Amino acid sequence: MNKKKFLFSMVISFCMFLMAVMNFQTNISAATSGQYALKVGGENTDNVNIDNGSYMITGDPGQTVEVKLLIINKSSDARKFEYNVNTAYTTNDGGLGYDKRKVTDSALKIQTGNLADPNHAVIKIPGTTTATVTAKITIPKKKYTGYLMGGFNVRPYKEKAKGTVASNGTLIKNKFSYSVPIQIHQKSSENAEPKYSITSVKPGIQNLGQKKHGAVYANIHNASNSYSGQLDSKAVVTKKGDKSFKITETKNGQNIAPTSNYNYMISWGNKNLQSGNYHLKLTYKTSGGLKSWILEKDFSITNNDAAKYNKLAGIKPNYLWLWILLGVLALAIILGLGIYLGKRNNNNNNNGNSGNTTRRRRR
Repeated sequence: MNKKKFLFSMVISFCMFLMAVMNFQTNISAATSGQYALKVGGENTDNVNIDNGSYMITGDPGQTVEVKLLIINKSSDARKFEYNVNTAYTTNDGGLGYDKRKVTDSALKIQTGNLADPNHAVIKIPGTTTATVTAKITIPKKKYTGYLMGGFNVRPYKEKAKGTVASNGTLIKNKFSYSVPIQIHQKSSENAEPKYSITSVKPGIQNLGQKKHGAVYANIHNASNSYSGQLDSKAVVTKKGDKSFKITETKNGQNIAPTSNYNYMISWGNKNLQSGNYHLKLTYKTSGGLKSWILEKDFSITNNDAAKYNKLAGIKPNYLWLWILLGVLALAIILGLGIYLGKRNNNNNNNGNSGNTTRRRRR
């Protein structure tokens, strides 16, 4: 009886320990003025429309159009500014970017910056003075559909970045530039239809300052000279073989530049990345939902990638399943040992009783 009580108390203690382990396991962009500003100059003509604060250029193939840009130095000191005409691209936030001197994409045939003269200069502007830059834009001779997009980009030249202190005490150094968009369209040319596709989906990290999450990045490609304006998007990720798994990411104001690609981030939130086979369905809609595009792609996450990015995100491996397995095995061993010892004890008692009965008969 003492042995049985001891084994029973061991089982109860282990179960309490297992429950405790299980419970433990479960348990900013403000832009500054920079003391300068940009403004479109000149007037509307048959070839240039500046009503929207940008340059909408329409002309015949090979035609040269003149545009003016105003750079306003608001500082009382003379300053130098670097001026570039660049090709438009899509930032990973889903915005239009104009600050790269060279843009690369498999579908990009014409660099917008090469159509401007001058397309690069350093300009010295006296304090509280406005300078006018005049550039000639040549519309390509070769026929194309849709739009070529780019922009004037201006930044202070060789000035030290100014630092500001964030609320958490971190020093942030601001290097900023301003841009004015350019769109170039050939007369009598048709608009291009978007050719959106998902080229790849890869795991990574969503960096939220001091906090990080696991994520996947879908590379979205526009292979045509099309621009659809601001798009609303909805991404849905499902896992093959697991009907309960579903992750949704919605984003508004996505601007996809012609012949460009960008990485559309889908956050895993507080969930850890798990290896397996997944499916992504990504829907884009124009404002008002008049047009929509549905993109789909299968992808996989390997064990190595899941472990790598979970570690980078600070997510510790979940060994709950291992503790449960060990608990079940240990419980089975203890119960088996108890049954074995109980049977052996009964056999010894029976043998002892049999011997005593025989001796009584001999007497």
